[in-house]
Amino acid sequence: MDPQEHILILSAGDRIHKTYSAVLADLRTVTHTFVFAEKEVYTASARDDTQKRMWKCAIRNAIEEVNAISLSRNIACALVCIDAATFDAIRDPVLGIFSGHPDARFSFDISAGSKRLSMGLFSMSLWVDGDAYYAFGNAPTRRVPVPTLPARNLPANPHYLVILTILFRGQDPKREERALVPKETLFNQTRAWQIPVRDADGETRGLDLSPADFSRMVAALAGWNLITEETSPDHGEETLYSISPEGELALFVYSARMKKRGVAGTSGLT
Repeated sequence: MDPQEHILILSAGDRIHKTYSAVLADLRTVTHTFVFAEKEVYTASARDDTQKRMWKCAIRNAIEEVNAISLSRNIACALVCIDAATFDAIRDPVLGIFSGHPDARFSFDISAGSKRLSMGLFSMSLWVDGDAYYAFGNAPTRRVPVPTLPARNLPANPHYLVILTILFRGQDPKREERALVPKETLFNQTRAWQIPVRDADGETRGLDLSPADFSRMVAALAGWNLITEETSPDHGEETLYSISPEGELALFVYSARMKKRGVAGTSGLT
């Protein structure tokens, strides 16, 4: 079986070759690279001053370096020149690539290039179900966190909030690695939270949580990229969970929305 194609789309800037190497260090399965550049970069104008001519030259040299890096790694590389960095000018070639590679995985590096070009590519990454990355200065490459579940939908099941909160509280802000919580531990801690519900007689009681319901919840959260799931390297049968950057962002947005509404704590949780 042929390996899945992995398309990487870059916004062209004078440091694109440096961010390209950084992204490839994290994305080791890239098979095709497309560099999006504005035609202005390849156009000489009598109105250009010395600084602008040097800027255009630097971008062209950076693109050549990207091509050289691609050749050294056996990655197909192509330049896509667009008339102007308007959304339509960005949208159509991205959709053309998407149509030509319908089963591919898509990633976008929006570190370089103009703001309008990078923002246009970021917008298209959402439409083609791709991941967007950035690497500024000497900082490591980061994926732009985009929750697939709107934060306003989290309270639909209070246990979602409980699970995310438990995983979030287990993080050590001084450590870059994310804390991993065994499934059984996470279940017991989630079950211990008392979520009040009213029965048919109007009486308030605690909502019990079954292992089957818990498994469905963590599967849903993992499917929305709000938590990560992996197998313990030491105990092959043990499943470990951690909160993802998307999960943290979803909690922050939800908390901000509740604060704006004047809600002191997490509604429904005691």
